[in-house]
Amino acid sequence: MIRPQIRKQKTEKKFQENIKKGNHIVTSSGIHGKIIEVTDHFYILETIVGKIKLEKSTISKELTQLRYENTFSAKTPKIEKK
Repeated sequence: MIRPQIRKQKTEKKFQENIKKGNHIVTSSGIHGKIIEVTDHFYILETIVGKIKLEKSTISKELTQLRYENTFSAKTPKIEKK
């Protein structure tokens, strides 16, 4: 029971660290947007209403992959060009 939880935390953290400028993401609270700036501890997210500064840990791997499943691969997040 503990091993799957630790494995899930590791993949979530790896996903959060690999997000790049231009990726579309969903936060754990359900906010959708596009990453416009990346710092050591924060992301600047552009939404319809403006810019939001977020902690890296607020990005949800599960919600992002559900919403943008064609955009992200399991290993490396990539943005779909439109």
